[in-house]
Amino acid sequence: MIAGPRRILYGALLAGALIAGIVAGCEYFRDSPEQELAKRRWTECASGLRDVKLDRVDTDGRIRFTYFGMNERDAVLACLRAADGAGPRLPDALASATAGK
Repeated sequence: MIAGPRRILYGALLAGALIAGIVAGCEYFRDSPEQELAKRRWTECASGLRDVKLDRVDTDGRIRFTYFGMNERDAVLACLRAADGAGPRLPDALASATAGK
């Protein structure tokens, strides 16, 4: 059993470690700037399209999505390439075909 001032110090150190862990954990789950940019571009390029679905965005900003219709896949890829030409470049998106609807 820890007694007196040592107990208070131990409690303060434990509370500090807990707070630091919570803050670090929140920072760990925050999107990278590249992910934020990629998600904004995805929203712009895929709005109104029914046959494409965002699977994930890697930390480097690479968009991974699935598609059913080739025409919508091509429209999204063309839009993302155009966005790369107008702003910061992100890794090429990866598209995977879906087996069916």
